[in-house]
Amino acid sequence: MRDRSRATTALALPPVSDADEALQRARTAMTAETRTLMEDIGRALCAIEPSLVMREVTRFAYAGRAAADVHGLGTPRAVAATRLLLRHMPRVDWPEPPAPLTRAEYGMRLIQTAGR
Repeated sequence: MRDRSRATTALALPPVSDADEALQRARTAMTAETRTLMEDIGRALCAIEPSLVMREVTRFAYAGRAAADVHGLGTPRAVAATRLLLRHMPRVDWPEPPAPLTRAEYGMRLIQTAGR
């Protein structure tokens, strides 16, 4: 019987060029639409039940709803806008905050991150 090697093969990745890096940065850059949506979400969090604890699931819900309101529910543009929003909205659960973060505090962070 023939012995077969079970070693994994390492594939060499192609070198990343400056153009590839620039394209990736352009795809993930914060757009004016993203800034506007983040600011709107921040204002909503400050206005609606501001003393409640902010949770990660709330971050997902607000990002999805804001994108759906602009682009329609489940459309490819809404999905892309949601991903871009979530990329720029700071996470709530990591790193662990020393004390629970309120919705108002998180809303203020979003408004600051939007930079307007």
